[in-house]
This record gives sequence, structure tokens and C-alpha cells, in this order.
Amino acid sequence: MDMKERLMAALDGEKVDRPPCASPLQTGTLDLMEASGAWWPEAHRDAGKMARLALAAHTVAGIESVRVPFDVSMDASAFGAVTGMETVKRHPAILERPMTTEEELRAASVPDPLADGRAPAVLGALEELSPQLDGVPLIFATVSPFMLACQLRGDEMAIMDVAYDPDFLKGILDIAARWNIEFSRAAIAAGADVVTMVDATSSGTILSPQQYAEFALPYQKRVAAAVAAEGGRSVLHICGETHQNLALMAEVGADGISVDQVMDIAWVAERLRGVCAALGNVSPTTTLLSGSPAEVKAEVGRCIDAGTDVVCPGCGFASETPLANMRAMTEAALDRARGA
Repeated sequence: MDMKERLMAALDGEKVDRPPCASPLQTGTLDLMEASGAWWPEAHRDAGKMARLALAAHTVAGIESVRVPFDVSMDASAFGAVTGMETVKRHPAILERPMTTEEELRAASVPDPLADGRAPAVLGALEELSPQLDGVPLIFATVSPFMLACQLRGDEMAIMDVAYDPDFLKGILDIAARWNIEFSRAAIAAGADVVTMVDATSSGTILSPQQYAEFALPYQKRVAAAVAAEGGRSVLHICGETHQNLALMAEVGADGISVDQVMDIAWVAERLRGVCAALGNVSPTTTLLSGSPAEVKAEVGRCIDAGTDVVCPGCGFASETPLANMRAMTEAALDRARGA
């Protein structure tokens, strides 16, 4: 069973020889930039550099997948959001929001992933990577509709819209979901095997179950269904505390749910069993960033014992994560398979 077969089987709920050690979340680190010669911020915009840095997560760090892009402002850039303030250690920030008024929403249309913002660089990287990967899964990420709506509108204003102007927010959510679908279709056509929907804003600390059911779930379901229709697999990742919304997240129809390190992976895996795969959730900060390789291996072991279907970080790798710790994550999964 190769790496791609193992991840696809895990997401399909089939028996595997061991949990794969993949990353549906961002993998760019300073050590990998040095190893590949592809550095941020250029690797956010240049397809060739994006591909080289993404590939290094597999060839240098041993992660059993390759994932693009690295930052979460990519989707918003296609709508004309102004980004900046990025450095070799820092992702681009959204400086100007393109959908803050009714007039801007009425004038908006679904961007073209082949032409708008930095989306073409992502598709170019996928096209470059796909022929190079033999038995290694290629993962693409798009910002989930609710988070993207927050980026386009402004986080605080979007949260206020939940209570005071829901119809306006739903208009943005609709166009965000249509973009996710078009971007995902283009990514699958370019070679992506898995689509990750990334959402840092629809956690239980922001949206109640009732609000999640109204403002997140219907739009995520549309994206997951579109990915499935194209023959791809989907993973939903929501940052933070998701206990009260997990049952609703399971209704999205994603093939896997990736959870933050604050979640008890045993509790998550038990509730998702028979529904979809549970992914996670090695701490990207306490363990991968600040711990030792031995501590990384110990936490991977705890995740496997707890029932995770895919070993991965609870969020994206911090840029300063040591290479030795990235390697230790996969080594721990391999050690388990060998009975070490």
C-alpha cells in the first residue's frame, strides 16, 4: 500500500495497514525553505517556488503528502482583497476588504481561478507537482465559505451580521461557496487528490450550533458535494474548540474532519466512527514547535492509541518548526507499523 492508497483508503473508511502521516494543513517552514531554495513571500506567488517548497515537506521532512498553498489569504486575493505585510516568517495579511457594502456585493462575481489573484500560482504549482508524485497524495486547500466571508467583509462586521444583517452575510456566503467550488474543481483538474476546507472562524467559541447550522453547514455541504462529484476527497478543518458543533460538522459530507490540538482526539474519533475519518491532532506549538523529537513521537503514539485515522498536526506547521520534529512525526507512525 503506497502513501496515496493509504490516505485515500483512510478517508474512504477502509482498512489500512497503519494510519498515514499526512498534512492537510500548511507545511512551509524555514528549514524547508532553506532546503528547497524556495522562500516566503515569493513562494506564495510563484508557482515553481510554491511547488518546490511544498514538495520538500515530503522529500526532506518525510510527510506522506504534498500540500499547497501555504497561506489563507489566497482565496480573498482572487476577489481583489489587498494583501501585504508578509515576511519570510509571516503569511500575507488582508489589508483591504473588497465586500464591505451592499453595493460591493451586488457588483461582485465569482472570480476566475485561472486568472484572478494568486489562484493561478496555486493551480500552476499543482500542475507542476502532479507528474512528479508517484504514489504520494496531492492536497489542495481552500478557505471555507464562512471564513472567506469574514475575510471579504471583515471579521468583526461579519460576526455582527450573523445577528443584525444575516441576509447580507448570506449573500457573501453564497458567492464564497461558489468560488470554493470553482477553485476546487480547477484544483482537481490540475491534479489535486484531496481538498481541504480551512476554517479558523466557525468554531464553537464563535458560532453556536444554531448559528453554525445556518451560516456554515449549508455552504460547506455544497463544497464537499462538488468535490465528491469531481472524484476528489474532502477534509474539513476548523480551528479551536469544536465540541458543540462536531455533530453538525459530521453532516457536511466531508471524507475527513481535522481537529485542533485543543480537542480530545479519542472523543472525536469515537463520534466520527462510521461517519468519516478523524484527523489529528499533534500540537503544532507545544510539541512540534517547542518539543523534542522524542516528545513528538510520544504524542503521535497517543494520537494513534486514541484512534486517529490520519496522523497530522492540529493546525498548520509554524514556520520555525524544527525539521527534526517534522521527521519525527512520520517516523513515529512508521515505528508503530514495525512494532518498534
